[in-house]
Amino acid sequence: MQDDGGSAPNFSGLLRRLEYFVVVADELHLGRAAQRCQVSQPTLSHQMKVLEEELGAKLLSRGSRRMSLTPPGEALQEEAPLLLQRTYAIRARIKDAAAGHRRPIRVAFSLSGHALLQREMVAEFRARNTAPVSVESGWSERNIGLVRAGQVDFAFVRPPVEADDLRLSVVGDSEIVKVLPGPEAASRAAEGKPGQDLPLLMWPRPQAPGLYDMVLDAIRRERSPQVAWEEPDYINLAAAVGSGAGMSYMDRGIAEWLSLSADLRIRPLAPPGLRTDIAVVWRHDQELAARFIAACRRVGNTPGTELGSLVRRATGAVVRGAQAPPPLRTTSADATRAAAGHRDRPAHQDTGHAPVPRPRARP
Repeated sequence: MQDDGGSAPNFSGLLRRLEYFVVVADELHLGRAAQRCQVSQPTLSHQMKVLEEELGAKLLSRGSRRMSLTPPGEALQEEAPLLLQRTYAIRARIKDAAAGHRRPIRVAFSLSGHALLQREMVAEFRARNTAPVSVESGWSERNIGLVRAGQVDFAFVRPPVEADDLRLSVVGDSEIVKVLPGPEAASRAAEGKPGQDLPLLMWPRPQAPGLYDMVLDAIRRERSPQVAWEEPDYINLAAAVGSGAGMSYMDRGIAEWLSLSADLRIRPLAPPGLRTDIAVVWRHDQELAARFIAACRRVGNTPGTELGSLVRRATGAVVRGAQAPPPLRTTSADATRAAAGHRDRPAHQDTGHAPVPRPRARP
């Protein structure tokens, strides 16, 4: 490729000269910069002149007593590190791709994934694939960021999520239950008050705003959704409820696990109840994603035949199931996936309808 009739630059040499320039701009002294770059000072000076010719702008002002950056040099000082970092990332990704199965498949659990079968899902994938798997954990919004940044290949999240640049596949679901203080804590703190009179405690909304809003919308049927305060995570939330400070709502599997060490009572929500999805978001490698999602669904007992089992209500919340739900607006690619028995879809897909929820039988 040529620019304005000039000769094409040597991109390998250009990147090296940009690396040199970043050091020169930092030092503003050719001698010290040459030492850091491990080249001679004449060589470094020549490379800077070549870079100026390639870019068609004077980058350095070489006075008798000191060196300084020109306005084009200041602009390049800001832009060059960004270009170099992106170049390094591309090289690393290509190297990983060339390594093939030797690169670990990176997975992010949700923070309470151990109580939502996520460990078992990854174990099922490991049992059927030779590729190594590395794992970490985080809340839904953080996990979405990790996938976007290319730091993980797959991340478990709790829909609904706003991430229309990613793919989302439902791999299971979970019942939301009411968590109350156990008998001892209730007698100490509530003095016989019914559960709906206890303060409502929740986990931080920014961790999974879609799920948070969906839960609050569902509990309006039995109490005020006014939140008294938020605890940093489920463990602290269970400790607060177990002390008699209030009540909360969370996944049944998490509540049952936490009740082993906290004085809690677990009760179902008023009919029709609420079930929420457990999903995986991903971006690249369709073939690998198909194997990973299939393994998760074998454990999560999700048949994968309903395209778009989630419908967004006018409030922005999403509920499971509906009376005669309207079809999602789908593309031809979506229709192809539906015919193949997949529930993969863009992570953000709005139907614009507000159906009436009904209870859904557990799988």
